[in-house]
Amino acid sequence: MKRGQAGAGLVEVLLAVALGALLLVTASQLFGQAYQAWRLQGAAARLQDDARLVLQRLAEDIRMAGMFGCLRLEAADFTDPQAALAFARPIEANADSLTLVGAELPGLLGAPDWTVLTDCRSWAQVLRGQHVPGDALLALPVRRVTYRVRNGSLMFTSNAQHAGLVDNVRALRVRHGDGRVDIELLMQDREHRLEQRHAVSVAVRNPGDDA
Repeated sequence: MKRGQAGAGLVEVLLAVALGALLLVTASQLFGQAYQAWRLQGAAARLQDDARLVLQRLAEDIRMAGMFGCLRLEAADFTDPQAALAFARPIEANADSLTLVGAELPGLLGAPDWTVLTDCRSWAQVLRGQHVPGDALLALPVRRVTYRVRNGSLMFTSNAQHAGLVDNVRALRVRHGDGRVDIELLMQDREHRLEQRHAVSVAVRNPGDDA
């Protein structure tokens, strides 16, 4: 009877184990790198989406600034001197904030700052707060809204109500002039060491006095 073949030696076993461990470590490193790349891409995409939505909202509010109904308002139409001042400067841009006065956008809570009552022919009156129109009158709610960055969040303020619109904001830069409003939004994700710059330029329908 033939003698059986000898099994694998210790050297061969150790070599196979070492090779398997090397392959396992390499695969783990590749998986870790792919996972980190996936997380980085996801974080970048979230920043881009947040910036796009915020800039779209800002652009809508800017386009509505200075819209106060179907008639040109005169000094005699105001019962509140503060309203006259606010309506005269519907866009106020500082280095890090933007304040707008214009027709109210849908979805806001609470009463408007002012209401423009008008018959759209020859008569108009601006009253503080919310008012129900009478016969043959239209009522246009008007709000003052302010955007500014506080503690890494872009805040929205309207009629003493504050709300955070989006986080991971490093800075808001605004410039008003030449019939447009230029906005620069700097986004950041400290965990992934990401920084993004997003900008938009919005033509002003009723420029008023440039700030």
